Amino acid sequence: MTNTINTILGWPGYFILKRLSYLLNLTTFTVFALRDWFKKIRLLNRDSYRPLVSQIIFTGIDAMPVITILALIIGFVFTFRLIALFDSVGDTVTILVYLVGLEIGPMMSAFTLISRTGSAIAVDIGNMKLHKEIEALEYMGIDINEYMIAPRILGATISQLAVAVFFTLISMVSGILLSGLLLSKTHFNYLTQLAQGLDPIVLPIFIAKNILFGLIIGATACYHGLKVDKSPTEVPQQTQKAIVNTLVMLFLIDGIFALLLI
Repeated sequence: MTNTINTILGWPGYFILKRLSYLLNLTTFTVFALRDWFKKIRLLNRDSYRPLVSQIIFTGIDAMPVITILALIIGFVFTFRLIALFDSVGDTVTILVYLVGLEIGPMMSAFTLISRTGSAIAVDIGNMKLHKEIEALEYMGIDINEYMIAPRILGATISQLAVAVFFTLISMVSGILLSGLLLSKTHFNYLTQLAQGLDPIVLPIFIAKNILFGLIIGATACYHGLKVDKSPTEVPQQTQKAIVNTLVMLFLIDGIFALLLI
């Protein structure tokens, strides 16, 4: 009986310690990777930024067609419907800013980057680790953090912020224009009200949230990609772990920011 109670009581502690250990390892991994990149970066040398620019193109620019379609859909499904429902309340702009701007925009952008970039990074690095390509680069004296890890983390971070801004603007503007065309021409005034009545705290929170989202997406994908060891089956396993852990952390961070806005 005592052993059973100890087992039941010990499981939550083990679970918590395991998750805290994972977060500590991930944070240390990210800090060291970024430290090595910033330490060796040469500001006036284009070659220093080539991996970063390539990652931004793949993560952000290549995703724009998909992001545009999703943003237009969100503009109709959420922005247009919210205006139709809450127009009589008189606080529609605030609802749009906090719901579409601070919640739906960043989260939908993050979901897109996780599915496109996070999984691709984990698979790419995992296959390189499996085929000893990373080991070969290290034998050649190439710093993996500087050459491969940090550019992917920074590229995902910059892209997440840029994509979230683009997504949010398209989804809000398209929904307002649609409501102005279909419901009432007075709804076009929401465009100016959004610009004039923006709460000063909204922009810093939006930037901070998306930077954290991008860091987590890039770092978690790289971290799990490097966890691949010997078996090809580890690649999809670590990719799945990267996606699931990223989603969990994003929801936790989103919840923390929501509490800060109460």
